[in-house]
Amino acid sequence: MLMPRISIIFLFAAILPLNLLASPAKDLKMAATKGQVAFVLVTDGTINNVSSAKSVIQSAVKEVKNSVMVELNRSDKDNADLVTQYRLSTIPVPMILAISPNGAISGGIPADKATADILIKMVPSPKKAEIIKALSEGNAVFITAYRKNMKSVETVNSACGVACQQMAGKSVQVKVNMDDPAETGFLTEMKVNMASTEPVTLVANAQGQIAGTYMGAVQVSDLVTAATKKAGGCCPKTVSNPNASCAPTKK
Repeated sequence: MLMPRISIIFLFAAILPLNLLASPAKDLKMAATKGQVAFVLVTDGTINNVSSAKSVIQSAVKEVKNSVMVELNRSDKDNADLVTQYRLSTIPVPMILAISPNGAISGGIPADKATADILIKMVPSPKKAEIIKALSEGNAVFITAYRKNMKSVETVNSACGVACQQMAGKSVQVKVNMDDPAETGFLTEMKVNMASTEPVTLVANAQGQIAGTYMGAVQVSDLVTAATKKAGGCCPKTVSNPNASCAPTKK
């Protein structure tokens, strides 16, 4: 009888450290390493029942290839760095966030308003995630949609490169291949003319507002001016909300 008991003790000894070492920070790091989108359920010590929110996330995880659920209690002092990094101290909870493998938050919604479809739509394409990350770091972004056979691709890339130099590290260029099926939805969302025979460059200022759109060759001065100005209008279009409108909501 002694041997089975010893085996059970060793089994628990092997499992217990893994559980103790688990944490949202490690879970997010592992998700990033695996290239997974993380649906993060943010709670605090006042939240008791999140079973419905978990069910919604699990439904989304089943539909989104390479995704995972992570739970984060912002009241836990061990999560203080994540709370600071993602500015979670004052958001309403429970909240569900979508975090890309590069660490960018691509969307968030109160758990009681979330559906699996909404969560799925918060998952960005790889290039959109790259753009969101750059914006979160305070950069303006030159978004160039192109095809390899377009004549002015190198001219546009050169202009964007010079503009980035002039802005002294406060802007980046993100190139999006129009023929990449993973980016078709994003480019359509941004209203890029997919039939264009020339590169299309959208300029997002550091606030994420689309402040300029150019087809074909573009002047460096125009890029810098657009990147450093605030978009006009009461509801300027942004990378996160390209369909922004000042029109009243239909009832």
